Amino acid sequence: MFTSKDLDSTSTKKKSYTNHNNHYALIQSQTQISICMHIDAQGKLLVAPPGMPDPRFAKTVVFIWKHDVSGASGVMINKRCQRPTFKHVCEEGGIQRNPKVNPPVYYGGPVLNNVVGVLHSTEYRLTSTNTLIEGTVGFTLDSKILEDVAQGKGPLNRMVTLGMASWNSSQLEEEIEHPHTPAMSWLMLDYDEKLVFGQLEDSKPDDIWEECVSRAVRSKTAEITSKVFRD
Repeated sequence: MFTSKDLDSTSTKKKSYTNHNNHYALIQSQTQISICMHIDAQGKLLVAPPGMPDPRFAKTVVFIWKHDVSGASGVMINKRCQRPTFKHVCEEGGIQRNPKVNPPVYYGGPVLNNVVGVLHSTEYRLTSTNTLIEGTVGFTLDSKILEDVAQGKGPLNRMVTLGMASWNSSQLEEEIEHPHTPAMSWLMLDYDEKLVFGQLEDSKPDDIWEECVSRAVRSKTAEITSKVFRD
């Protein structure tokens, strides 16, 4: 089994995100937020806010594949592992692999770090697939999909993940709309196929996170502006 010490996600070059911090702080200061227990984050992207104090989630983008009354589960989509490789994952699981097939493996999160899943397009589907957005994206925890990917027969778009992020009942709702600690308030974006599956081989984790923060800030600014004019 793989453990957390086997996971060595790609290191990133330190950058300055002063503008994001300023815009985000302004948005938070102008918006009075109350805890909203009916948020539905399933199929959404969660973006760590600038200044996230939990180092495990700093500058991360998380795809939420499950969210109900019992809690939420997701996988990070911008942290590539150096080890284990897909070859190692297949060897560990006793899966035969076409030597030409070696997709990157992404660090999904600090929980259940021996669990391999696949985020993928839905032209491929198993009975165990969680279809999150009909005709767009699904998430599968099944060795069958790994066997198919390893033979080059899997979904057209796929992201192999190792480990997860998880929240207890109501925990994620509180973290998304945290009234007193803006640095703990997750930003939320609609799923974007190009953002998730269009990552280049040389894409840096911070680049994807920065793009998501920019989109979230623009979206929130537009929301606040619209509310001001309505009122």
